[in-house]
Amino acid sequence: MHSVPVLDRAADAPAHQWDLPNYTLIRELGRGGMGVVWLAERALEDARQPVALKRIAQTQWSEDGLRRFQRERRILAALDHPNIAALVDGGTDAHGVAYIATQYVDGERIDRWCQQHQLGVRERVRLLRAVAAAVAHAHARLVVHRDLKPANILVTADGVPKLLDFGIARTLHEEAVTTEGPSQMTLRYAAPEQVESEGADVGVSVDVYALGVLLYELLAHSSPYGEASGPAALVQAILHDDPAPPSRLHSVLPGVDADLDAICLKALRKRPDDRYAGAADLLADLDRWLRRDAVEARRGERGYRLRSFVRQRWPWLAAACIGAAAIGYHLHAQQRQLQEAERQRDKAQALAGHFSSLFEEARPADTERGEVSARELLERSVARLQADAQQPPATRAALLLASAEALEYLGQIASAQESAAAALRLAQGVTPPDGDLLAEAHSELASVLDKRGDGEGALREIDAGLALFAQGQASRPQLRVVLLQQRAMAADDAGDREAARAGYEEVVRVAGAALHEPDALGSYLAAQVNLATNAMQADPAAAAARLREALRKAREQGFEAPRTLLPMRAYLGGALLALGRADEAQAVLEPLLAEARAHYGADDPWLGLILNLTGNAAAHNAQFARADALLAESARVTERNFGAEHPNTRASEADRALLSVLAGDWPEALRRLDAMLGWLEAGGRGDSLLAQHLHAARAYVRARQRPEDASLRAALRETIGGIERWNGRQRVLCMRWLAWAGSAP
Repeated sequence: MHSVPVLDRAADAPAHQWDLPNYTLIRELGRGGMGVVWLAERALEDARQPVALKRIAQTQWSEDGLRRFQRERRILAALDHPNIAALVDGGTDAHGVAYIATQYVDGERIDRWCQQHQLGVRERVRLLRAVAAAVAHAHARLVVHRDLKPANILVTADGVPKLLDFGIARTLHEEAVTTEGPSQMTLRYAAPEQVESEGADVGVSVDVYALGVLLYELLAHSSPYGEASGPAALVQAILHDDPAPPSRLHSVLPGVDADLDAICLKALRKRPDDRYAGAADLLADLDRWLRRDAVEARRGERGYRLRSFVRQRWPWLAAACIGAAAIGYHLHAQQRQLQEAERQRDKAQALAGHFSSLFEEARPADTERGEVSARELLERSVARLQADAQQPPATRAALLLASAEALEYLGQIASAQESAAAALRLAQGVTPPDGDLLAEAHSELASVLDKRGDGEGALREIDAGLALFAQGQASRPQLRVVLLQQRAMAADDAGDREAARAGYEEVVRVAGAALHEPDALGSYLAAQVNLATNAMQADPAAAAARLREALRKAREQGFEAPRTLLPMRAYLGGALLALGRADEAQAVLEPLLAEARAHYGADDPWLGLILNLTGNAAAHNAQFARADALLAESARVTERNFGAEHPNTRASEADRALLSVLAGDWPEALRRLDAMLGWLEAGGRGDSLLAQHLHAARAYVRARQRPEDASLRAALRETIGGIERWNGRQRVLCMRWLAWAGSAP
């Protein structure tokens, strides 16, 4: 391995010597093995944002250290959850020193927060439940944190826990195919397999174990290892000693019952296979405890289900004085619920097992480093699942849907469609019918069909999914919100603005009524953004105002999810462009573009859109060379995602034609305009508003080539017609052209 040259002055320099544009370093927050973390302020166009700025340490300035630092940035970019401190920015400073900027969390360690606020058992369980949800989100994206501990979980003044520091996190496929030096794990929260293997080749079970230690400590005010404190004593306890049930300790909080004992001890079992299959399963059991339902950790205990049932319903049972027959009926209903819970658990375990085995099979060195890409592994997954007749259809369908979503996120749309279609076929044959699984399959297939330009096919799938809710066969609220959002967007794409607006308003109403749910705020904000984009052409000023208000609300609520906030800012830039305020638009879009490159990578469709908007802003500000480069890059990104003939790809080419008009390159403008008009005619869109606008642009170019010819000016005025029929950027350009022709309104 060749070492990267050490940058002594940059690495050792005090804060004032670090040259990082748009950042002001305030004070040091902490130091670790990988680097130094500072509280900093990031300058935005009209505000200053506090961030936690992590810079790689001089001792880590090697190819290996830089690779680990870049991996942390990639991992954070893939995570988007309200209980995870979000990635804000990343890159290198003027000295070439790598940095990562994340949301700054002004909070207290979770254990100290609970003590200071004297939280009871249920409040503590709810707090850890939110942390488990964040870890489950990471696991669903194949990320293992590996260093869960109180210092990495801060609780804000509003009582919201935030998970920090993915510095030693790994993706599951990296765990399966790479090896590194000793782990920087914290011993007190390490799982037995981490201690035995020094952190190498571990899976999601290590995070489950650490969550178990955290839960134990929050409930018992004591470590599961008792008085053990030195490294040797801790290793002995971790590997060999079974912790006492927390309810038996003198320091335990009132209200810790046998169910919580069982949950803690299941998470803390020595063998990974004996623990919960993942954080999602632990989360589900915590939710059952909060609902006073039977917990999976005690499944199989004689008489437990009946005792749990009676405990949950004793007031109703006593008041009704029901007899044995009624008890039998309700026990039957309870059994159905338990069977459904077990089916969901089995699906989750199958998901974890399927992907773990898939990654293990990737060990052979089929590339120089023995690594294969996530895309290749997912495509193998789809092929295997379609051929596997041993797994139950519902499990195979769930696994195929997970693969489809991941492939779609990676931009592999054709493979995602194959996986989603196979999942739908399997879901249709599940007995007894699983309406939620079927609706989810319709939704995912609709999403990939839309990305392939098949709007009619997408709409059929959306309507089929919504019909399941109307018929009472599906019931998951958040899934219904997703389908409603897709239905409104389909109407928008079809040009039915009124239907789209009504659809978005329904999403706002449904999601707004459930803002207490974990994902509801994101859905609510997304619907507000869609309402803004729906109004973009007719009333860009109203759209800009709605977007600014949505961004303000997101800041107030501490909402930091880049996948929602980056598109919101992009649409704000588009609204400002439509208002003819290109300088303001570019001030919004240029910093956004840098963040989008870091967050999305080189081939994401959202990057294509942001490149397009930034290019148009540069064009309207007479930065023609930069505009052409950005629009050309946008066309390439969009073509890689959707194909050369997709309307989105052609839209970038249309913008390049209009750029040539703005730049005054009349021959190139005519060449590009004629090519676009020919494509629209061939596709039966020769009468579309876009085609009419390009004809107006062509008339303008002809008139500019022969300014002395009054008939060409008259032809331009006739082609444009009434200015009221144009909206947005088209209106801005038409007004310019009419002004030149001497007939500006």
